[in-house]
Amino acid sequence: MFELDPFIDFEIAVYILGLWATVALASAQYLKWQLKPFPSQVLGIGDFLFLAEQQRPTKNSRPLVGPVTHNIIATNTGGSAEENRDRPDASNPPEVSTSAKVEEDLLREILAGTGEDVGEEFFEVLVRHLASALGVRSAIASKLLDLNTRAGSTSHRLQLISFWGDRQSQPSFEYDTANTPEALVFELGMYCCSDCLLETFPEDQRPVATGARSFLGVLLTNSYSEPLGTICIFHDRPIPEENLAKFRLILSIFASRASGELERRRLEAALRTVEAKYCALVEQTPAVTYISPLNCTGIKLYISPQIETLLGYSVAEWKADPDLWLKLVHPEDRDNLTVENATLKFTCGEQIPDDQPLVSEYRAIARNGKIVWFRDRAIAVCDEASKSVILQGAMFDITETKIAASALLESEYRYYTLAKILPVGIFRADASGDYLYVNECFLHMAGLTLAESLGEGWTQRLHPDDRDRVLSQWYQAVRDKTPSNLEYRFCQGDITIWVFSQAVPQIAKSGEVLGYLGTLTDISDRKRTEEALQNAEAKYRSIFENAIEGIFQTTPNGRFLSANPALARIYGYESAQELMMQIRDIKRQLYVDPNRRVEFLRAIEKHGSVSEFESQVYRADGATIWVSENGRAVRDAGGNLLYYEGTVEDITLRKIAEDKLVHDALHDTLTGLPNRALFMDRLGHAIELSKRNAEVLFAVLFIDLDRFKVVNDSLGHLVGDRLLVSIAQRLETCLRTGDTVARLGGDEFAILLENIKDSRDATHIAERVQAELAEPFYLNEYQVFTSASIGIVCSGLRQETGESSQLSIAPGEENNDGAKTPLSPLFAQSILPPAPNFRQQTLYNRPEELLRDADAAMYHAKALGKARHEVFDLSMHTRAVALLQLENDLRRALERQEFQLYYQPIVSLTSGTINGFEALLRWQHPQRGLVSPAEFIAVAEETRSIVPIGWWMMRSACHQMNQWHQEFPANPPLNVSVNLSNQQFKQPDLIEQISEILQDTHLDPRTLKVEITESVIMENAESAAAVLGELRNLEIQLYIDDFGTGYSSLSRLHTFPTDALKIDRAFVSRMAEDAGNEAIVQTILILAGHLGMNVIAEGVETIEQLNLLRSLQCEYGQGYFFSKPVDSKSATVLIATKPEW
Repeated sequence: MFELDPFIDFEIAVYILGLWATVALASAQYLKWQLKPFPSQVLGIGDFLFLAEQQRPTKNSRPLVGPVTHNIIATNTGGSAEENRDRPDASNPPEVSTSAKVEEDLLREILAGTGEDVGEEFFEVLVRHLASALGVRSAIASKLLDLNTRAGSTSHRLQLISFWGDRQSQPSFEYDTANTPEALVFELGMYCCSDCLLETFPEDQRPVATGARSFLGVLLTNSYSEPLGTICIFHDRPIPEENLAKFRLILSIFASRASGELERRRLEAALRTVEAKYCALVEQTPAVTYISPLNCTGIKLYISPQIETLLGYSVAEWKADPDLWLKLVHPEDRDNLTVENATLKFTCGEQIPDDQPLVSEYRAIARNGKIVWFRDRAIAVCDEASKSVILQGAMFDITETKIAASALLESEYRYYTLAKILPVGIFRADASGDYLYVNECFLHMAGLTLAESLGEGWTQRLHPDDRDRVLSQWYQAVRDKTPSNLEYRFCQGDITIWVFSQAVPQIAKSGEVLGYLGTLTDISDRKRTEEALQNAEAKYRSIFENAIEGIFQTTPNGRFLSANPALARIYGYESAQELMMQIRDIKRQLYVDPNRRVEFLRAIEKHGSVSEFESQVYRADGATIWVSENGRAVRDAGGNLLYYEGTVEDITLRKIAEDKLVHDALHDTLTGLPNRALFMDRLGHAIELSKRNAEVLFAVLFIDLDRFKVVNDSLGHLVGDRLLVSIAQRLETCLRTGDTVARLGGDEFAILLENIKDSRDATHIAERVQAELAEPFYLNEYQVFTSASIGIVCSGLRQETGESSQLSIAPGEENNDGAKTPLSPLFAQSILPPAPNFRQQTLYNRPEELLRDADAAMYHAKALGKARHEVFDLSMHTRAVALLQLENDLRRALERQEFQLYYQPIVSLTSGTINGFEALLRWQHPQRGLVSPAEFIAVAEETRSIVPIGWWMMRSACHQMNQWHQEFPANPPLNVSVNLSNQQFKQPDLIEQISEILQDTHLDPRTLKVEITESVIMENAESAAAVLGELRNLEIQLYIDDFGTGYSSLSRLHTFPTDALKIDRAFVSRMAEDAGNEAIVQTILILAGHLGMNVIAEGVETIEQLNLLRSLQCEYGQGYFFSKPVDSKSATVLIATKPEW
């Protein structure tokens, strides 16, 4: 410690002066610079005390402190005339002033040079005050240009940051350190040449030009002991040995401050570069990223520009209106916002977990009224600097996902500025590491009292992980007699303070290390900044590396600057590095059509950016894929193109799906043939071509398979489908090149024949088709025969004509339920007059007209016997229109109550009395009068109106029979027979319908006889037997109608739960003339007797037939001999008269 001598008074005075200066300067700094990123640094009282001790007089030197003032003095070796009044001549060392005023000025210069933060002028102020503090001719601060210079290099390139010489700022320049004192500064960390500078460095021209004789320089390093530059002084006088330590200390203080400033500027530049780089990449992603305080979600600290693309509101509008977000959220979704709910909880004091994302999906209303779906994913992050909680999130447009069921996750991080740097601490330690003195700043950083810090006490607060390392490096520096540069942590409870310690050794003349003098800088903010930078780099590198989409940067001439792994995978390469090495010309090596690359770049140049640009590209294995690219041009401040950047998405599967959708939309899924849509499109093209050139003729063949329904119902739909596929294959073999065959649906096909000469070409193809279809089809174990009816219509057809008649319904007009109904010329011929002859040219404007006429010709062919073809003429059209009129009338007949029931008696041939009636349907047409079932039943079957008509018929018959039971009770009671159509029999609710009718009409089920034709039962015998069994369970009786005229059912007859057989009138009417018919009737009677069934003979018209049936012991008869069908009133009279035959 210091001796008790007159210096004590000096030290007390300096302490008071230093305390006053520190308080005053700190107050001014707080008021003026409290928001600056790097606050002022001031010297503590320990600086002054150490300086005082260093200047204590010795026996062999002039006194440095006067006997009265006891103040610190400065060696003034330069400066103004006033300052140099007592300067010795050039042959003597500089005089030492003992003035307290000079010492006070020295302190002020140190404070002014290191304690002020003056922005860009920092180094100019620093070297000016350094030169003034040391009283030297010039002071220079330089920065290292080649930061990557290899360790051990003897030459470095420096650039002057600030040069103060001859009391004014000097121009900046660059120079090489080879053969200069700065080279030794880089080697030793600090170098001093107290005299003979020119002789020591003869190749350095600066001493020659300036007359400098002495030099002192310190190496500026960062926290990793990496060189940043130098700070040095030149003077035209020698530096006295007794002042050298003070010069070194003062220069070290200035160097510590300069190192911190250089490091800060380097980190700021690095952070800006990284932030610009990654923000540019992130803003290319499709997601909208944002940062907002948790206590007010409406305020956006940051929101990415994509928000304007999605919702139409600019970033400026978002920042201007804090409530804009909640205004745009759909009212129905506001209560479900996870982020908003988190804000409410946070406002109420609840803890928001920072390890769980806040996810919500909601709708937002864009400026143009469009509804946009977002998936909002945010996390709560605690800002350690402000102790506040912010939300960092990304909003993904999932509108397409909501509509069609495809997303990509993106987020963005916003950087804060570097944290504030705290004032510098100063310490003095002995060689063993025991601290002899620390200032107030040191105590504040370490969180210690003065008593706790002295000796080894300062090590109490070292972080456990740093203690051994710090002490080991300290002792190594003592052994090597080198400066000590250390980074370590102080622990203050839960708070950790990072510090950077720089110390230079005090070496005695004997070479022994007496101790170290050093500074301590709080680098906690810088460490947090570095950590944030590393986290940001890691995070955005993770996004870059793990993105689903490919991300790229390319040069204007087509080479990759950067690529992520996803891009490499898309193009089929093992890694991004391999992709960048292999692809040297993107346009020619990647693009299937190189012009697409040119168009891509041209679109970017024109619009600034481009989205969803689709192209085919090559993969590494030579395969081609489809990609969708987004890109933009990156330019410098002058508008010069730097590079292109963007994203790439593999859309090959989507393209395949689109092509499949298009193909499926235009082709039949079963046969692979063109469907109706594609056929109509090609037919439309043929019509347009024919209009432009009347010589170009074409024809349409409409093909309908005969009896395909029988195959489908009997052998199953699977066999039916295989038959359709085989037929499609055979049809294709019949065509010429350029012809089209299509499946229109079900068992209907159509062929378009283009460029024919006349109708004979069409009929020739039709004959070929029928010949192909006549050959058997082998489907598994089945051999199937089929045929087709073909209607042909030709363009440019001419026909003979007279006057044409106007029809009330146009060809092809829709019926009441909107469905097109197939036509039945067979029945039309029986009710319509023959069509007049026409002489006109049939010209078609629409494909539907051609297909309509071909369909009419096909039905005409089917009516004439099937397995044939017919060429359309206009008479077919006329009959078809009239038949359509009949169909429309038939559809309205039920609702208009135009149907009536007639009843024909069924007579017991044993007693000759009426046993029951068969209900028969009649149609009372408003214009045509009573219409026979032969004229409309088949049409009703085709239009499927037979089902509601059949239920009406059964309900009416049951109701009438119940009335007769009430009026004419008998034992046994009368019964009624009702025919069940094929379509009714196949209805899934058949049993329910009949049960409901019986319940509603209160008819005894045993008096209801349901007649079903033999062909209906045999279409699917297994399922028919099951249905018949359910009908039998209702206690109704089942009759097989028209027995013997349909399928051969003898082998299965015993398996059906039927009660009676009805012999068709065709056998009964010819019994007397044909012995064979009589034998058939007798055989049926014998068969029924063995099976326990009754027999009803239909069509009894003569006494001879009646007598013959009685002789054959037939139970019942029905026919005109007994009575023709009569209405209900006549039938009631007939029952009342009780006739006997």
